[in-house]
Amino acid sequence: MSREVRAVIRWVPTSRGGRQAPPTPAAGYTCPARFENDVDAGGTPSGAQWSLRIVSAVELRTGEVVDARVRFLLPDAPHDLLRDGERFEMLEGRRVVAKGVVLPDAVAAPAHINEFELALLG
Repeated sequence: MSREVRAVIRWVPTSRGGRQAPPTPAAGYTCPARFENDVDAGGTPSGAQWSLRIVSAVELRTGEVVDARVRFLLPDAPHDLLRDGERFEMLEGRRVVAKGVVLPDAVAAPAHINEFELALLG
């Protein structure tokens, strides 16, 4: 099994092409993800997609933002991409349904996400 890391994930609103409703945090969720720093030798985004699983999540802003534990499904996935500060997009087909950032476990999750923090997540 691959290692789990912490990530804050914002579900893209339906008005911007997101899901009708985000998955239930306790149910788990798996989909392809693209990572910002997954680039080829020339520095061009690779476009590769890796199966990423939300193992557990706690809502920080109802229906919009979760503090989650995530991991790759495949043991040969590029686990170095699961480093602190790495940004990613979760996809359903070609549609981006969520954006996230990997955070260190030592950073406390806020009790409430304000509009400014929401904007930083994308």
